[in-house]
Amino acid sequence: MDEYAGRVLAERYRLPVRPLADGPDAAADGFDVTFDVSCPDRSPATRAFDTYSGQEVLIRQVPLPEVVDAEIVAGGDGGADGFAADGRAQDGFASRVPAGRPGRWAAAGADRDPRDPVVRRALQAATAAAQLPDHPLLDQVFDVFVQDGSLWIVGELLPARPLAALLAGRTLSPHRAAEIAADLLTALRALHAHGWLHRNVTAGTVLVCDDGRAVLTGLAAGAAQEALCGYDPLPRVPAAVLLVKAAAGSGAGEAGEEGAAGAAAGGLTGLAAERARQARLQVVGPVTERWAPEQAGPVDEGGAPPGPAVDLWAVGALLFRAVQGRPPFPEDSAVELARLVRAQAPAEASAGGVLRPVIEALLRADPAGRPGAEELRGRLRALVRTAPEPDLGRRMVSLPALEGPGDPRRLPILRRRGELVRRGRPKRPRVRPRAVPSGPSRSGERSAASRPPKPPRSSARSAGAEAGESLGRVGVGPAGQRDAGRQPRAPRSLGRVLLTVILLLVVAGIAYAMVFLPKSGRAAAGGPSGADLSGTSGAVPGNSPAPSSGPGDDGKGTGRPPGAGTPQTTTPGDLAAGFELRTDPAGFQIAVPKGWQRRTGPDRGQVRYAGGGYELLVVPGRDTTARFGADPLAYQQDAEPELAAFRGAGWSSAAGLRRIDVGQTAMAEGTFSWKDGGGRQVYARNLAMIDRGRYHLVQVIGPEAGHAEVDRLYAQASSAYRPDGS
Repeated sequence: MDEYAGRVLAERYRLPVRPLADGPDAAADGFDVTFDVSCPDRSPATRAFDTYSGQEVLIRQVPLPEVVDAEIVAGGDGGADGFAADGRAQDGFASRVPAGRPGRWAAAGADRDPRDPVVRRALQAATAAAQLPDHPLLDQVFDVFVQDGSLWIVGELLPARPLAALLAGRTLSPHRAAEIAADLLTALRALHAHGWLHRNVTAGTVLVCDDGRAVLTGLAAGAAQEALCGYDPLPRVPAAVLLVKAAAGSGAGEAGEEGAAGAAAGGLTGLAAERARQARLQVVGPVTERWAPEQAGPVDEGGAPPGPAVDLWAVGALLFRAVQGRPPFPEDSAVELARLVRAQAPAEASAGGVLRPVIEALLRADPAGRPGAEELRGRLRALVRTAPEPDLGRRMVSLPALEGPGDPRRLPILRRRGELVRRGRPKRPRVRPRAVPSGPSRSGERSAASRPPKPPRSSARSAGAEAGESLGRVGVGPAGQRDAGRQPRAPRSLGRVLLTVILLLVVAGIAYAMVFLPKSGRAAAGGPSGADLSGTSGAVPGNSPAPSSGPGDDGKGTGRPPGAGTPQTTTPGDLAAGFELRTDPAGFQIAVPKGWQRRTGPDRGQVRYAGGGYELLVVPGRDTTARFGADPLAYQQDAEPELAAFRGAGWSSAAGLRRIDVGQTAMAEGTFSWKDGGGRQVYARNLAMIDRGRYHLVQVIGPEAGHAEVDRLYAQASSAYRPDGS
């Protein structure tokens, strides 16, 4: 909290304190502290602390148009309420309140219903953009409000860096740029599906996360800027809808108003269109990505209104900037840039490599000549798949070939140049000490103690060799004195000891398993549990359930066909309390809470157990890998019919998606939440398992508030499930 000691926005967002800068390009954290019209692509943004939730957020500032009153305002060296004389607050953000006089923006707090129509349209556009469904490649916007002459957009703080910061140091390779473009195309397709155009795809609004994925931001800020210029960035009303409304009995005046609104969304006409274009030249500035040829043309030239091809032009210009390190057109002036994109061809992407044809296709002046989203997606995926392996360079070590008839099992030893190598020491026989006479005189003891022992002939011979050896060793004193009395151990003896210890541990483990672990097979007493993967159930051999004389049987020992009988119930001792192990007539075995009723689902291959507002759904081998492929994770996400409601919901989320491979069995599981057609929040755990070329599904569904109960039911059912009932 010590870092966030600046002013508070909307009575909840606390900004950090920064020293005042001398110019618009001076900032402590790399963001601009004032709004500079000559470089409008750098939107002021900073971290902030949300005192309501206790989380860090990212706040962006969109300056609003300032009205200058026709009177002289008394000046002064200092401002009030923490503002400097130049209108900047102590946290570095520009304030639109004129110094010395409270203007129309001098509000005490956040304003979410401004009176000015221009500001209201900008606020509504940013709020509508924030209400789009969440997407993993689009940033989230939490709050939008007006305060101190600016529009503030509060969004999530991602562990990422802007692409502009990465390009400031170096360019990207064509394949890495293709990966980023593929992520951007996925995000843009989600926006276009809801009728939105982004119109703000720049190097500053693309964030590269720590995990490598690219996240597209700036939709709300771009929509607010387009609204301030006079355009309508909201999704258009299709003409077919207007015709249906008119045919349903709407008045001619109402239909005409909606038609005019649709025309305004498509493009302004006359003097209003020229005013909007001039305002956009000032607000957007010289940014190639935001000036497609259909956006830069004057009013008298006409042309089609901007469509999804505008965002594809931005992707092409961004790819050119990523691989070349510069834009495809000069960006000295917004007016000159708007003229060049219509009159001249872009510069050649000489460093584009395999990405060059894609860049040239996206930067075509005719929107109809640019590739569509599907075609572009296929071309980018082909480039990503053919990306070369990374070059490790100096980190790779090449091993030289063995010279001479050496042992092929031994690896060569590489040492750095100049490293000292210790040469082998010749073996010396062990010297036995001479026997001392039993009764020597004291004078004889002194003389014997004062004389050094005479070395044997073999040791004296090796003294000269050790003198030369000391040049290649690190130490003090002769080697014979350091190693005297120490017998070097042969290197093979340590290997024998380790091998013996390993063998003993293996034998001990086998003995423990034979004595203490439960036995499997027909001779096991009491039957195995449902959670034991190596056990067998009480079903009759042949992968079919044993006949029972319960209510589902006719009492004469005649079984029913699979799927129409009563499941056989057993209760092993290691199941959780309240569960029982059932062998279903469909041929599988699973743990089910006691008292749950079995019924078949609407699909022929579904079996459902329900009770207490929760439902256990089992599909024993309906779908095949020959039709849906052998990847259970892809099948679970894209093709599993039991998750069709999740994929078609307006709001949904998934977590814990992973693939598990146990021997020859491949499985995938995940946690899914969505809102069904009745508005109820649903929480489900799902398991997809491949057995003998068929998919087996175990799914537990319950309310959103019952996470713990769904997890408990899923743990018992999934661990006890056996596809063949054995």
